Amino acid sequence: MDYLLRTEFDRDWLLIVLTGLMVMIAALRYWFPKRMKELLLLPINDKYFALEGRQRAMAHPFNILMFLIQIMGFGLLIALIIDANHRGTGMLSIGLFVKSILVFGIYMILRYALDWCLGYFLNCQNILSSYRYQRLSFQHLMALILLLVLSVAFFGRLNMAVVLPLTTSAVIFGLCATIIYSIRRNSSLLGRQFFYFILYLCALEIAPYALLYQAAMA
Repeated sequence: MDYLLRTEFDRDWLLIVLTGLMVMIAALRYWFPKRMKELLLLPINDKYFALEGRQRAMAHPFNILMFLIQIMGFGLLIALIIDANHRGTGMLSIGLFVKSILVFGIYMILRYALDWCLGYFLNCQNILSSYRYQRLSFQHLMALILLLVLSVAFFGRLNMAVVLPLTTSAVIFGLCATIIYSIRRNSSLLGRQFFYFILYLCALEIAPYALLYQAAMA
């Protein structure tokens, strides 16, 4: 009989982190029920963009907290990938998690800063702001699903050797689908400055994620 080793984690700090994130999501659901409902329905319809079309600023509390949740969720995924490919100890350290969320958080902040600067210098800020908001909204939704999957895997003590590759593949597919959806939705506007948008797409969409993945695998 062959035994399948199951990955175990230091459950104390990870329990606190996941519980805190679930509490934060529940609070957002309580404070902004309409926003959260429409966000969860994004794969079915795009009423969320019409509902929130006048409040796209990142300064809104909902966007700020969802951005933090996104950083924590994707940071945890990166930490799991690094641990699985390099350490394989089954004892994910809090130091690796903190390092992952800091790197991913700095990456996201710099990325959106460069995104805004590029739109300003190419004189297409109005076009890119709509595209940027749509992409960010879908990433919020992906972060919620990612945290749900990781929480079920953690509390259910599932085999991360199976869960992690499937989850990573789903995230990559979701990011690609988000880009394709946003391009199709804004095709008439983006077509007017197609050349600049291709430069934007390569510089701030495809290359950064590829570099981030390579850094996590290095």
